[in-house]
Amino acid sequence: MLHHISPRLRRRAVFGLIAATCVALALSCGGTSKWKDGAFLGKAEGAHGDVDVQVTIGKGRIAKVEVLAQKEEAGVSDLAFQRIPAQIVTKQSTEVEAVSGASMTSKAIMAATQDALQKALK
Repeated sequence: MLHHISPRLRRRAVFGLIAATCVALALSCGGTSKWKDGAFLGKAEGAHGDVDVQVTIGKGRIAKVEVLAQKEEAGVSDLAFQRIPAQIVTKQSTEVEAVSGASMTSKAIMAATQDALQKALK
């Protein structure tokens, strides 16, 4: 029965079906976030003391990671404080690449964020 339909029309139908499936999957994933909305505090040990962060969850996603307090070495760790929170938000994960030369600080930011995310679990 399908042999009477042109190959071009069949391809369009298949691509349309794939697109509809992708949209349905994306919509269904939106309501299944593992995090509740709000602001959550986390803490982890850095190279020179605790690193305290606040993680903001909005619509079930990591909206912001903010370093509230830290005692890391100025200059050396600055790049980690700029890059790591932004990467966590972009990837929606604490598993991001550490900043070279500031790996302990990078890992502390990731661990403190993970601590906060544990508190945000539904």
